[in-house]
Amino acid sequence: MTTFSPTRPARLAGIALAALMAAACAGVPEAPVTAAARVDSGAAFPSLSGGGAPSADWWTGFDDPELQRLVEAALTASPVLRGADYSVAEAEALLRLALLGRSPTLSSSASASASRPVGGADNFEAGADFGLASGWEFDAFGRIGAAIEAARYDETAARELRRDLAVSIASETALAYIDLRSAEARLAVAEANAAAQQESLDLVRTLFDNGRANELDLNRSETQYRTTLSSLPTFRATIAASRNRLAALTGSAATQPALTASLDGTRIARVPRLTAPLTAGAPEEMLRRRPDVRLAEARIGAALALGDVARANLFPRITLNASLLGIISDTGVAFNEDSIGLSFGPSISWAGPDLRRVYAQIDVSDARTLGTVADYEATVLDALSETETTLSNYLTERERRADLEAALTAARRSFELARMRFQEGLDSSLDVLDAQRTLLSAEDQLAVNEAEIARRAVRAYRSLGGIWTDEELAAFRAQQEENP
Repeated sequence: MTTFSPTRPARLAGIALAALMAAACAGVPEAPVTAAARVDSGAAFPSLSGGGAPSADWWTGFDDPELQRLVEAALTASPVLRGADYSVAEAEALLRLALLGRSPTLSSSASASASRPVGGADNFEAGADFGLASGWEFDAFGRIGAAIEAARYDETAARELRRDLAVSIASETALAYIDLRSAEARLAVAEANAAAQQESLDLVRTLFDNGRANELDLNRSETQYRTTLSSLPTFRATIAASRNRLAALTGSAATQPALTASLDGTRIARVPRLTAPLTAGAPEEMLRRRPDVRLAEARIGAALALGDVARANLFPRITLNASLLGIISDTGVAFNEDSIGLSFGPSISWAGPDLRRVYAQIDVSDARTLGTVADYEATVLDALSETETTLSNYLTERERRADLEAALTAARRSFELARMRFQEGLDSSLDVLDAQRTLLSAEDQLAVNEAEIARRAVRAYRSLGGIWTDEELAAFRAQQEENP
């Protein structure tokens, strides 16, 4: 049995290394923060409070099956969400890779050769060697554990980013559909008014031919009629653009007949109305639900974990190594103690005694952590501001509807009276044209109001977070793929 005894220089080196490590331990800087800063979110939204959390599948609250179909198709087939799926898969793979840091590593090698010495005639020599090596890092100072924690937070961040994209895709699809129906409704209003104005123009032209109207009346009538006609191509262009946008959001080509046939089959020229009650819940619940806030929280966790990794680099890495070597030759020698080699033992690597670069990296990590905390606070404040603004805008626009409906009723009555008085010769054509222009404006404003109420409801739902948890979203998409 062989006995090892350290020499005096080795003992002195060990003492010096221990002293340097103790100095590094004493100089470990503390993390700049331990968690995300708490932001006072208030007890309720001033504009809309109470009623519990909003519905996750909020698009079903609109009285429009086609809207529901398109949103669900977008959540299932959007190429943007497929890209987010791959980002989540990448984060999961990186987490598995980080977890392997706690497992031993194992590698192997083998080689063979044949040679003939110079002048050796037919004397060939053949040989082979093989080797197995294994290593395991002892995570004495938490470096591997901190790296795993950072990878877990990165995976969470990828999932929340995917959910944030799902919220955006659902709302963008609903907004594109509302734009489509709004343009169709406004086109229908303009076409109906153009038909009425053409009748008025024909009447004025007949009166002009009979000497009962002057050329000024005729030109005024034609000007108003042509102006209304000029607005029709604008609405048709908006319809085409909305169709193209819906095609892209649902993962279809803009020229695909299926999408066009589906939209034409339900062409009702009516903007979808929100029939379900819009509820907001408490601001604190909204913040826990919003994916962008949860994403910012995950980034803080990842930054703190990476800071722990940087601090662990102040200490040495201890690795246990073992290797097995073997040599085979054509000399006829079998495996024995001369042909097999074995080695094992620990190894220590350390960045010291010059740790300036490690401390600089810690400073970089701490600065990034403080930056993520500031980003989180800004995200929370923006979320509260955005949500209160969208709720207030929705309620304000909805309050306008009753007055616009009353104005439209009065405008229709005024137009009928003006036309009757003109036909009876009591008023001039200018009164009819003015009443007709007022009627067109009232009808168009009401159509715009209907669309704007729907848009602001969608934006309110978007600001409130919506769309389930990540697990519920994955289950919904899987169900949609199974039952298209």
